[in-house]
Amino acid sequence: MGLARRIGVLIAAIFFAVVLWAYVHLSGTYDVDVDLPLVIKTPTGFAISNPLPEKIHVRLSGPGWRLLMVNATGNSKLKLDLSERNSKEFLSTFYITKDELLTNSSLPSDVKLIKMEPDSLGVQFSRESIRRVAIELRTDIQPASGYVIVGDPVITPSTVTLHGSNILIDSIRSYPTKLLRSRGAHESFTQTLELSDTLAEVLTSRSVNSVSVRVIIEAVAERIFTDIPVSVEAMPGDRELFLDPATISVVVRGGVDQLAKLTRDAIKAKIVYDAIKFDSISMLAPQIDAPKGIEVLQSQPPQVRFVIRKK
Repeated sequence: MGLARRIGVLIAAIFFAVVLWAYVHLSGTYDVDVDLPLVIKTPTGFAISNPLPEKIHVRLSGPGWRLLMVNATGNSKLKLDLSERNSKEFLSTFYITKDELLTNSSLPSDVKLIKMEPDSLGVQFSRESIRRVAIELRTDIQPASGYVIVGDPVITPSTVTLHGSNILIDSIRSYPTKLLRSRGAHESFTQTLELSDTLAEVLTSRSVNSVSVRVIIEAVAERIFTDIPVSVEAMPGDRELFLDPATISVVVRGGVDQLAKLTRDAIKAKIVYDAIKFDSISMLAPQIDAPKGIEVLQSQPPQVRFVIRKK
């Protein structure tokens, strides 16, 4: 027999021995402590109004190989179906016990629940409420050098409908997403983003679990707009103000396509009259407003002279 064949036979024998050993030992009955998710099907018209742990610490008893599968697959849950129970049971705190879970868990038939910690878990119910709120987008986006984010990212859908306890969800004004992080992006992109799980434990359900986010990224450019008129606000009716010059030039920065679509009318320059301030100075820098996402770099001239006269 060649060396390679002898090695193959040896490996096969070792493998068979390990399998036999595992079968013999895992066929025995064992106890194991595990943390399993708790899923409660609430009665119609009711919702859970107090925070509950996502998992319950329990002790299970059963064949070793079955307990191994419980841990390995992660599909086992502790389920409690209260949908058909008398609503009078939920007017006060309802207590989940080991006996309640024994007949409701999705554990294999040969796995027994023998203990839970704590011994009981108090659940409070209130009337279920429905509320639609805006989705709050959380981002940390840094474009590549020489690029800029144009406008606000667009999320679809922009709202989510929440079902849950009226005590808990009536105070929710918006629902956050998970953090969208991007570094060095040099082109626009669309990404699916999940909603945050921070409020999941107080909800019966929500209409969406993720949103589509569209981020517009363009190369940075600069553009000069000339002859921007300077307006005067809050001027007393018995006075008039003369500016020199009456128009200015404005240099702005933004995305190249964004600037190509920008019109002169979208940029506003103004001076707001202040009697105390205007009595002590003769020149003032106009306040310049540009659309969101457009950066104002400078104006020319940076200040304008003014003269105030009584009518």
